Amino acid sequence: MNDNLDFYKWFDGIAPKLDNREISFRKIFKYLDSQPNPIIIVETGCLRVKDNFLDGQSTLLFDKYTLSRGEKSKVYTVDKDPNSTKICKQTVSDNVEITTDDSVHYLNNLTHNFFTNKTKVSMFYLDSFDLDWRYPYPSAAHHLKELTAITKILHRDTLVVVDDSPAIGNLTQNEHGPAPAWKILKSPAPTIGGKGFLVHEYASHVRAKLVFSHYQVAWNEFNK
Repeated sequence: MNDNLDFYKWFDGIAPKLDNREISFRKIFKYLDSQPNPIIIVETGCLRVKDNFLDGQSTLLFDKYTLSRGEKSKVYTVDKDPNSTKICKQTVSDNVEITTDDSVHYLNNLTHNFFTNKTKVSMFYLDSFDLDWRYPYPSAAHHLKELTAITKILHRDTLVVVDDSPAIGNLTQNEHGPAPAWKILKSPAPTIGGKGFLVHEYASHVRAKLVFSHYQVAWNEFNK
């Protein structure tokens, strides 16, 4: 417990630097607090610039958190850029296993190993393909491929988080009044955008549970 309190003391110090991601990271750690040891986190797309908290620094955050959760809690991360994995290794502890590989290939192999060894993953954090906001399809499709690679080992309470996935809606302007105001159209309804929009479509079809939706989005109960 003391180690966990130390983590939150550290996290509270850096949290304002996380900007749009602060609220969802707080919800991630609150969710993981409710899960039993060991905490196993699998991340795609690792830390690539030291101390650039506006980029998330998720590998560092997960490293600090799992260290607070005791022996056997661990982070696994993958990135296809060898320069990124090199910087990551210089920044985090040995509690993070860092691999240079294509994330879908890596997750497919990891799924086979974890299924064989009955390793339960507490959370998958998918963030491996940079997003073009004007054309999100390539990034969204890649993250759907990642989800496909891990479906076999998703437990009911395994949290799946996708970064860069704020809600989107169709807007119009109301010309009445002293200043035009934006109005959200009810049809089609607002939904998840960015990297996570195809994952969300799949999640909706299989009745997975939307846990939260901020700048990052999270689901569980893919396999009920």
